[in-house]
Amino acid sequence: MKNLGFLACAASLSALLAGCQSPAPVTLTAAASTAAPKFPVMNVQNLAGEIKAFPSQFPGKRTLLLIAFQREQQDTLDDWSRRLGLTESESRIEWLEMPVIDDPGAFNRWLVDTGMRSGIPDPAVRQRVFTVYAPREEFVRRLGLPDAKQVHLAVVDQTGSVIGFVSGPWSADAQRRIERVLGRP
Repeated sequence: MKNLGFLACAASLSALLAGCQSPAPVTLTAAASTAAPKFPVMNVQNLAGEIKAFPSQFPGKRTLLLIAFQREQQDTLDDWSRRLGLTESESRIEWLEMPVIDDPGAFNRWLVDTGMRSGIPDPAVRQRVFTVYAPREEFVRRLGLPDAKQVHLAVVDQTGSVIGFVSGPWSADAQRRIERVLGRP
């Protein structure tokens, strides 16, 4: 009887998850070793369920990417967002937030995205959060970032070229540098 209960539970969970859409992991193709830092071509789903083709569908000619690799880095990204006024309606910066996670499998991708959605009540912010399920170290290398131990704010164009970036927690100097790269006075 215990086995029947387990099977019934497993069947119910399987039926529930059949209707859940989980974004596919991203495979990063090999780049030339001499290639300049560039955002890889990929399809990524945001927390609102929309799939975009990046880098061609980045929202601006220059887009600010807020990149994190661990849940503990979210406070640092939130501080940057607040200081740059990104979530204010009059923000003139085109931006996206990109948690980068090694692919945990379809079920865990669904769990991660569901958890993030529940933590972000603002639908406008959910549209800007795209979880990249790809090998972290390869993603870091492709963008020319120093590591996955800290957050990075990268400015990219619609071809994916990395125009500039800053790393780590907010500082007045880092903000001035990223605003210069964005073309803000």
